[in-house]
Amino acid sequence: MGNIRPLSVLRGGGSEMHVLTLLDVNILLHVIAAFCLFPVGRTLKAGRAVWFWVSSNLFNAAGLLIVLTPHANRPIPAFSLIGNLLLDWGTMLAYVGILSFLDRPRRTLWLLLPAAALSCAKIGLFLGVGLNLPINVILGCGCRLLLATGCAWLLLRHAERDLRIAAWTMAGFNLAWAAVLLTRMGWEALMVLPHGQVVIGDVRDSTTSIGLMLRAGVTFTLTLGYLWMVGQRLQARLIRLAEQDPLTGIANRRVLWEKGERLVARAQQRGGMLAVLMVDIDHFKAINDRWGHGVGDMVITRVAQTIAGVIRATDILGRVGGEEFAVALPDADAATVAAVAERVRQAVADLVVDPQTPLRCTVSVGRATLAPGVDWAALVHAADQALYRAKAGGRNRVEAHLWGEAGRDADAETPGLAAACWI
Repeated sequence: MGNIRPLSVLRGGGSEMHVLTLLDVNILLHVIAAFCLFPVGRTLKAGRAVWFWVSSNLFNAAGLLIVLTPHANRPIPAFSLIGNLLLDWGTMLAYVGILSFLDRPRRTLWLLLPAAALSCAKIGLFLGVGLNLPINVILGCGCRLLLATGCAWLLLRHAERDLRIAAWTMAGFNLAWAAVLLTRMGWEALMVLPHGQVVIGDVRDSTTSIGLMLRAGVTFTLTLGYLWMVGQRLQARLIRLAEQDPLTGIANRRVLWEKGERLVARAQQRGGMLAVLMVDIDHFKAINDRWGHGVGDMVITRVAQTIAGVIRATDILGRVGGEEFAVALPDADAATVAAVAERVRQAVADLVVDPQTPLRCTVSVGRATLAPGVDWAALVHAADQALYRAKAGGRNRVEAHLWGEAGRDADAETPGLAAACWI
C-alpha cells in the first residue's frame, strides 16, 4: 500500500510464505497487465497513454522484485529504498498516462512536483538517518494519495461524453484507493511510529498481507479500467467513422438518409412538416483545377462549417458526395425554409475561405417541401431538380420546387449575384 519493506527479516514459517506468495502474485499481475496493455498500444494505436501504463506496470513489477530479493539472509536497506522509489515512479507514470489519455495540457503535470518531493524525501531521510520504515510508509502513501486523487479529479472533470461511464467508475475507485492510503498513513503515524519501527512482513504486523492483497486488487482493477476506457474510445471512433463524413465531420449520406426516412415517416404519420435543401458549391471544378485538391478540400470543409453555423439547431446537415450537401428541416413551414435557404446562400457568398488568397465561392440551393404521399427519395429528388434550375439560372441563387407545377415558387427565391466564383 505504502512502502514494501525487506522480506529477508521474515522468519515466521507460514506468515513468511504467505507474504512471499502475495508479493509473487503482485509481481505476476503487473507483468500480465503490461503484456495485456502492450498489444493494445501497438495494434490498436490507442495513443501514448497506453505506453505510460505499460511502463508503470513494469516499474511496479521491478520495484516489488527488488524488495522481494533477499541477500545473505539480511535486510538490505538500499534495496528497500530503491524498490519503493520504483513503486512511486510507477504510480507517477500511471498518472501521466491518464493526462495523456485525456489530452490535458502539460501545465496539469504540476501535481507531479509535490508527489516527486514526497518520494525524493525518502532519499534525504535515508542519507541522513538511514531507513526509517514508518516514515517511509507515510511518505510513500502521501505520494500515491496525491496521484490517486489527481487521477480521480481528471477523470471526473475532463473525460469526454463517450468515456464517462468507464472514467467515472475509475474515478470512484481512485477515490476509494485514496481513502485506503489515507487510513494507512494514519495507522503508521498513530499506531506504529510512536512505538518504534515495526517491519512490514514481521509476524507482529498484520498489515502486510492486507496491504499486498489490496495492492493486487488495485492492479487488477486499474488494468481493467484502462482497457475499458480504451475500448470505449475506440468504439466511439468507429461509430463516428460510420456516421460522419471523414473530411467535414458532418453526417454522411447513409446517416442522413436513415434520419430523413424516419423524419418523413413521422411527418406523414402526424401530419407534420418537413423540407429538404440541396446545396452545391458553384464552379468547384475550377477551384480544384486552379488551386489544387488540397484547397478544394478546404473549401468543402469551410462551406460545411458555414452551413452548419446558419441552419437551425434541429436541422440535420449531411454531405451527399463531392461538393454537394443536403439539409433536412423538420417542422419548418415555407417561410422558414425560404429564410434558412437564403441564409445559407448569403453566408457562403460572404465567406472568406482563406485570408491569404483572393479565393471566394458561392453555392446554389434547391429546396422542396414534403407533400402527401411523397417519400424521402422523392423529396430529395425534387430538391435536386430545383438545384439544377438554380444552376441553370445563373448560380448563387435559391430555387424552390412546387409540387404539380413546372415553374418555381415565386415568393421563395431571391436571386444572388450572377458571378458564382471569384478567383
